[in-house]
Amino acid sequence: MCTMRVSTFNSLTAAWLARCCTMLFFVALGATSSLAQQTDLAIKLRLAQSFEQAGEWSRAASAYESLLEENPQSFVVVEGLRRTYTELKQYDKAISLIREQLRVNPADENMLTILGGLYDLSGNQPAADSLWRLVIMKDVKNAGLYRLVAAQLIDHRQYERAIEIYLQGRAGTKNDNIYIEELASLYAALHQYHNATTEFIKLVQTNPQQVSYVQSRLASFTNRPEGWQSALDVVRDAVLRSPENVQLHSILAWLLIEGKQYDGALEQYRIIDRVTKANGVELYSFAQRAAQEHAYRTAQRAFQEVLRMNGAANILSYARFGYARAVEELSAESDSAARQPGERTEPAGNITSGVAETMPTFQGALGLYEAILADFPNSDIGMQALFRIGTIRFVRFFDLDGAAKAYDKVRTLPFNPSLQQEAILRLAEVQTAKNDLNRAREDYVQLLRITTDQNREKVLFRLAELNYFEAGFDSASAVLQRLGNTLRSDEANDALQLLYFIQENKPSGDALGEFARAELLVRQRKYSEALARFQALTIRHPSVSLVDDAVMRIAELHLLLNHPEDALSVFRHIVVDMPTSVLRDRAQMRIGEIFESRLRDNAKALEAYEKVLELFPTSLFTEEARKRIRVIRGDSL
Repeated sequence: MCTMRVSTFNSLTAAWLARCCTMLFFVALGATSSLAQQTDLAIKLRLAQSFEQAGEWSRAASAYESLLEENPQSFVVVEGLRRTYTELKQYDKAISLIREQLRVNPADENMLTILGGLYDLSGNQPAADSLWRLVIMKDVKNAGLYRLVAAQLIDHRQYERAIEIYLQGRAGTKNDNIYIEELASLYAALHQYHNATTEFIKLVQTNPQQVSYVQSRLASFTNRPEGWQSALDVVRDAVLRSPENVQLHSILAWLLIEGKQYDGALEQYRIIDRVTKANGVELYSFAQRAAQEHAYRTAQRAFQEVLRMNGAANILSYARFGYARAVEELSAESDSAARQPGERTEPAGNITSGVAETMPTFQGALGLYEAILADFPNSDIGMQALFRIGTIRFVRFFDLDGAAKAYDKVRTLPFNPSLQQEAILRLAEVQTAKNDLNRAREDYVQLLRITTDQNREKVLFRLAELNYFEAGFDSASAVLQRLGNTLRSDEANDALQLLYFIQENKPSGDALGEFARAELLVRQRKYSEALARFQALTIRHPSVSLVDDAVMRIAELHLLLNHPEDALSVFRHIVVDMPTSVLRDRAQMRIGEIFESRLRDNAKALEAYEKVLELFPTSLFTEEARKRIRVIRGDSL
């Protein structure tokens, strides 16, 4: 990438110079030639340039040679001919061309530098070095002369020699702060990340406003472990030498975040906040970034520190909300770790023993949101807190009445229209879970009248699902077809999957309606009832095509009811006894996942994953199966 940057820069510079010289060429023609001559020469020049752009170098050379006879002192013509000779590797002709130009102006540093470049390309490095030395010695304090020479070497991809020229230029001009970007780019191109970072840090030290720019340049190599580590070492040393330099702390914090070392980044932001007397504003910004990166433990600490220092008044309420969100996400992580993947307990009402096991994990977050709502009842932050209360009660506790009450209140508050709409959407989902599909439909229809185009597809998909649950397959298909044709929303793929499922299984008659009603029970977390429905379907309609899907649902419901052995039995049945099923590879993969994640039996998990490779070598699951095998064996990924 850095190599490309160096060459691209020089290509752009050359193109700019060519355009400028072309304009000057025509200006000169205007002063010395008639209009007819100007037109003729302009046509010839454009023809030569078109040959050059097309890579027809021999024809370009002939055209430029013809132009040179009429305009022997035109730089644009000379430079065009020099380029074509160089591409044709006719270095002797190119050298003669430039030497002829030097007869008119033997002190022209640009022409002398170009001549040195031609000698270098032809293999005569001593002659090239001699000429370049001559150019530089004209004025060793002239930074531009070193740039002229270095540009030739960069064009020839001789980056190490170009570095030597720039370093020589620093010594000659007695200025260590010139050529910073040039050297940084060259060092990075050579993978000398320590030196490249050193130059970029020097740029920040001379111009503190360049922090964001330097971070973007460092990002070109910090995605490599060795590049990141080299940059980290250099910046840490720089911070130790300048402990009050906020810009250096900012870059160090950025590097630590890039390396997922969020606690270290928090320490840097503590310093930044203290040095800049930000009164918590810098810590708050970092806490938000950590939360976006899903580093919730670090985010929680950062938000907490803002609150303890009683920071700026305009951020305190938002810091409280951020702290509550971090606690909620940490509760979700803790809940996921406590439960085995896929494990659920079956609710027998709004709040069951299974829900009660989840409640303590989230009660802390719920209490924080309720306190925010009490302190800021009629505000945007209070509205956000109320929405989170509804979400915890719905998603985590499956407290449908409590969730409905919270969401219903949110949609009456005027502070955040997008959150209002999201609350109506969630309220409709609650009504679906409560089996009040008419109310759910009314909410969705209301939302369609006010929602943005961004959410319209989501609402339409939910309406199509309601039609599907109620066996309105034709009306569901019509909506799904329109959604599938958009191909721009997240719902498009889901819509196409459901549409395909309906179309494929519509010939099954009543079986599809029974399947849809069983899926509604799953949505309502009535897992035992759903299991009975799916089992009855396989008995009443043993020959329909969707039996395969029904059996898969049965196995997954056993897992949701915490019956892994029953689930394994059903998955094995699919693999062994249903030879025409297209779900056999998925079932075999699920067997391995249950042994690995639920039963903690790595030996049997390994055996199951190996069977995926053996029985289904062309399956989409083979790559994941190989990955799981490597993880279990302890191989590096």
